[in-house]
Amino acid sequence: MDQHVLSIEMRSLSKAVDRYLGESMPESARVATGGNAHIIVFLARNRDKDIYQHTIEQKFCITRSTASRVLALMEKKGLIVREPVPHDARLKRIVLTSKADDIVADLRANAERTERLLIDGLSPLEQETMRYCIRRMRENINEAQHEFEQHEVPRTPAATSPEGKPDSQDHDHMKEEHA
Repeated sequence: MDQHVLSIEMRSLSKAVDRYLGESMPESARVATGGNAHIIVFLARNRDKDIYQHTIEQKFCITRSTASRVLALMEKKGLIVREPVPHDARLKRIVLTSKADDIVADLRANAERTERLLIDGLSPLEQETMRYCIRRMRENINEAQHEFEQHEVPRTPAATSPEGKPDSQDHDHMKEEHA
């Protein structure tokens, strides 16, 4: 069987790209470990919004204590500052420093270089077709996920026989209890 499974091929490519990006990371960005780099890029992409610790917690699915620790280390490294906001003294807006801005520029340049490597030899039509196919596959999986979540019935452990079939005695007993 010499058939390639598309989802496995895509995952393999994704991992190879991640590995290459990690290995080719500019020296200036090495101060920002993996998680820090993701937060820095998120903050850079959302400069037009006020971002707070709770935003980071939600976006990256981390606990309050983890976010607090990570942000404190980033502040210590000089990557972010926390500024008070006029409308709520308890909130501190997270802002990138110029040191982080330099890292963002280097990461962006590395990502663009990697993008050029990936599409080398692909015609503009092939690139557009690839974008269309990826967009369509993402829509398909999002739709399937939505349908799954809508129709999922809470699972309860059922008694089974050694063959893996529902135990008819328990099934009959449950019918009597609910009658």
